[in-house]
Amino acid sequence: MSRELSQHHAFQTRCLADLGVVSWFQQDEPVNGAVWLAPNPWQMPENVAVSSPSMPIPELDMEDETFTPHQPSAPVVPVDEKQKDASVANLRRQLDAGPEVIVEDLQPIEEEIAPIQAPVAEVDIAGARLPMPVHLCAYWLAEQLLIITDLPRSFADQEALDKLSLSLAKALLKQDISAWQSAHFQWPGKLTNRHLMARVDWAVGGFEQFIANQLDAALPAKLIVAGEQSRAYLDELNEQHPLRHIPTANVHSLPQMLRIPELRKEAWGVMQSSFSS
Repeated sequence: MSRELSQHHAFQTRCLADLGVVSWFQQDEPVNGAVWLAPNPWQMPENVAVSSPSMPIPELDMEDETFTPHQPSAPVVPVDEKQKDASVANLRRQLDAGPEVIVEDLQPIEEEIAPIQAPVAEVDIAGARLPMPVHLCAYWLAEQLLIITDLPRSFADQEALDKLSLSLAKALLKQDISAWQSAHFQWPGKLTNRHLMARVDWAVGGFEQFIANQLDAALPAKLIVAGEQSRAYLDELNEQHPLRHIPTANVHSLPQMLRIPELRKEAWGVMQSSFSS
């Protein structure tokens, strides 16, 4: 009959067996058991003599030429005051004998380096006066009229803005507006890279592409620029851009006209004078 012992009990039994004490539980029948232990990775084989070092340790040869014992440092000899005075007097005679030698100061010379200011050339950066961030809205109505207006960042009354744009187009073109579309331009928009957000040439290029997407290779007969920000971006377009050579009316932004109705009458007068010629 064999019995499986716990690890703790098996280790205790093994230790007692190593000490010469062998005992088992008192039973009516003899009990035989075997102790199974995990192999000890650090256990050394028995009856193995410790090997002596293969190479003898050389003894230190005190007579070796490369060995230099510690030598005490030479004592400091004090300088005689008479010899010191004679050296100073000799130095004075040498200085007096050579009139070409001029001793101005025995202090260390400190040179001051003047900062070099390189000339900075003035570079005219296109779009340096562009407002950022900016939010614009463009209306393309009846394939004849293009309206570009400023929008505040918190503007939410898009329906009223659409109605005002359609009313202006109907009054100017003197026809019902059946086909129209609108789109928004924001800079920097979702762009978060600070090195690219300040690139004004990117802002001008984005605005130009925004206008090209709206017109789709068509050319409006009339242009209404509503707001200072829209005017600033339009002025940065190339001189050969088609929008720079069509009749243009510069008025207040459409959100300002919604807030102040008196501005609509003023804007209407500007449109009449701009498009009558």
